[in-house]
Amino acid sequence: MQRTHATAVLATGSVLLSVLVAVAVSVANSGTLPAAFAPLAWPLVGLLTAGTAVAAARQGRTRDAEPDPPSTAPGPDLPDLPELPDPAELPASSAHFVGRRTELDVLLGLVHQGHHALALTGAPGVGKSTLAVRLAHELRPLFPDGRLYADLGAGRCDPIAPAAVLAEFLAALGAPEEEQSGTPEALAARFRSRTAGRRVLLLLDDAADAAQLRPLLPGDGHSLALVTSRQALLDLPEAVAVPLGTLAESEALALLAAVAGPERIAGETGSACAIVHACGLLPLAVRIAAARLRAHPTRPVGELAGRLTGERGRLDELRVGNLAVRAGFEACYDTLDAEDQHYFRSLVTHPGLRLTARTAAAAADRPQVAARAALERLAAAQLVQTTGPDGYRLHDLIRVFAGERLERDTAPAERRAALGRIIALYTADATQHGSHAWGGHEQATVSLLVRAAAREGLHRPGCELALAADRWLWDQPSQLPRIAMWATVLDAARRSGEDRWAAYALRGLGAGYLHEGRYDRAVDHLRMSVAVQQRTGTRSEQIKTRRLLGDALRRAGRHEQALREFRAALDCYRELGTPMGEAEVLSSLGALHLDRRRPDEAIDCLEPAVATLVHRPGNPSYAADAQRSLGTAHVQAGNLTPAERHLRAALAAYRRHGRPVGEGWTLRELGRLEERRGMFTAAADHHRAALAVFEGVGHGKGVAAAAESIGDSLLAQGDEPGANVRYRHAVAVYGELGDSARQTEVRRKLGAA
Repeated sequence: MQRTHATAVLATGSVLLSVLVAVAVSVANSGTLPAAFAPLAWPLVGLLTAGTAVAAARQGRTRDAEPDPPSTAPGPDLPDLPELPDPAELPASSAHFVGRRTELDVLLGLVHQGHHALALTGAPGVGKSTLAVRLAHELRPLFPDGRLYADLGAGRCDPIAPAAVLAEFLAALGAPEEEQSGTPEALAARFRSRTAGRRVLLLLDDAADAAQLRPLLPGDGHSLALVTSRQALLDLPEAVAVPLGTLAESEALALLAAVAGPERIAGETGSACAIVHACGLLPLAVRIAAARLRAHPTRPVGELAGRLTGERGRLDELRVGNLAVRAGFEACYDTLDAEDQHYFRSLVTHPGLRLTARTAAAAADRPQVAARAALERLAAAQLVQTTGPDGYRLHDLIRVFAGERLERDTAPAERRAALGRIIALYTADATQHGSHAWGGHEQATVSLLVRAAAREGLHRPGCELALAADRWLWDQPSQLPRIAMWATVLDAARRSGEDRWAAYALRGLGAGYLHEGRYDRAVDHLRMSVAVQQRTGTRSEQIKTRRLLGDALRRAGRHEQALREFRAALDCYRELGTPMGEAEVLSSLGALHLDRRRPDEAIDCLEPAVATLVHRPGNPSYAADAQRSLGTAHVQAGNLTPAERHLRAALAAYRRHGRPVGEGWTLRELGRLEERRGMFTAAADHHRAALAVFEGVGHGKGVAAAAESIGDSLLAQGDEPGANVRYRHAVAVYGELGDSARQTEVRRKLGAA
């Protein structure tokens, strides 16, 4: 129906256009027309022409096949005009074009808004040319006077001179041979004259820069230039820049299936997903991977997925025939001067996903101001992506390419020196002397840096970074990065025979397992740390480790053993005159007394601990933890007013310092306080708030405990079905965590309910 309607509009428009042209010509030849209508004749012709062309464009977009040129009814006799060529030079549209509907709609909208130059920019292999060709075919009915195409050659590092392109365009537009030569300025002027008043579409593919493009742009507003470039073209304000990113996962999978054949990847969705992500969702890489699958129909899809998983050799796999992902990256790299090539290579010595001007400066051993300018140049060259005001990242495949160039063009000593500077920067920031507090990106990067240090033989800098960073990782919801970091340090320390660092690593692992709720493993590692420290460590380090061992024993339910460790540590701190250490042990002793249901003894330990720890520099969690325990002790003792005061103070501290795990446990304790008051609805609300916090940060132990507490509150209100739902949730999470004791206890509650 849409096609029939569009055809009717075209036919009607053609008839009306014929009438208006006849009238206008009559007037032009001294005919007569009422004065009121004479000024409107030619504007009406133009308006109806544009309307007819838009209808034709809509007709073309309703079909999968490429649209046919609009047909018009015969018009009246016109004066003899010279025949003008109608060049049709567009390349064929890709047979496997998928997705990009959003981008096409944006570009078509810009055309209909009246923009006459559009520039698709993006990294090599992102599909700029494929999209531009597709768009040009969709726009063909709007430009009946010709469609010109030129490959400007930037990707071959041999850009074509504008004069050569203009000569070809003039020839295609019917210019005599003598007009096809001359100075670039003369050729550009003739081109503008030839396209003046005509509706011509130009597809200028793979442009090197604005200087190459500017002479090729038409002079009036009737024509359209579609440009693709690997450069950002910031100095070409005549063109609206449309940056092009990678495909969505669903689009990449559709492209893989379209090229390889749907039956080729049927039933192997997991391997197909692994392939497109190993390709970085880059269209060219996905096409090459699909072509390799199609070329080997009997090989499992998982085989190619496995070969693409490792970074080394991945770019070798992403090559088929004359298509190669590496070639596009090399072309961009070769356009850089030596200094920017140095910056680009050095970036990959930083193993994290997010780069800043500071880390780039450390990697390249250059001033920060110069590094920021270099990052902007690399971003304009599409080799670096911006991720915020001072954030940058490398696409996965570009990172692989940068690693190849680093290994090939940079000496090993220089690579180690760059990594050492980055580690020193992170170590300084992780200490009180650093000028930059750590956020999520830094915390995620530190274990990668420690592993890189171990690979490069930088054992001492890596260990010092781990020790400095540990306080930032201490109370994070997931302790896996921390555990991975200390496991790397332990392996390196054992291979190098450095017992002191082995003791630090064993203690760090024990603390990580303690926070993860894996108490038996925590006890084992902390006991090994104590044993090593008895030979190599200082007394203060031994006391710190024994206090942690006491915490692990307490959590494991070994209360008498924990009490011995705490008392020994407390005596040592008092002997050494270390009030802050004494307060930390008192806080742990208070928690032990709470576990033993001795709230008065807990309060006696926790009140002096809180009074001291509020003045502790550095990690604020110690004071908040002690205050939360003090509030819990008052709840157990029935002192609900001071209990609420301490719990709300702890809650405010956790929120002020961005400690969601502590916030969740405090909300749970406030819920228990309301239960003591008999306010079960308010208690359930606190427990639900705690559950939301724990789920938000992925803290499994907290999720299970909060779900169990919600069940308790609902059961107290007589809502047995609701309680059972929560208990089942808690049982499932405790099972995932391997906490069989709590799982058994909640199952008992579930049976009782």
